Amino acid sequence: MSDDDEARRSVQVMGDRVMIAVPDGGERTSRGGILIPATAQSVDRKGLWGEVKTVGPHVRHVAPSDEVLYLPEDAIEVDVRGDTYLVVRERDVHAVASVRTDSKTGLYL
Repeated sequence: MSDDDEARRSVQVMGDRVMIAVPDGGERTSRGGILIPATAQSVDRKGLWGEVKTVGPHVRHVAPSDEVLYLPEDAIEVDVRGDTYLVVRERDVHAVASVRTDSKTGLYL
């Protein structure tokens, strides 16, 4: 397969999967001002926020450009044309932050 064929391929997320851009994994600072290097592994289950790039056809509550909260151990890391993304199931998304103004409660009577 040539490089031109590779460049023309589109990536489609299947089922209930959500593709998330990998958040900046650089150094961070604690509330007390301590610099924590990117190589430091946390032993607790710390959730991360990431921007949704695309969603599968069966995803109901998440849309592209939403920010979602997920656990890194629930994600599959993929490389698409040199960029790294994470793929998680919609059920593994713990919270959604969006600018949409729909008032759906998720409750049905």
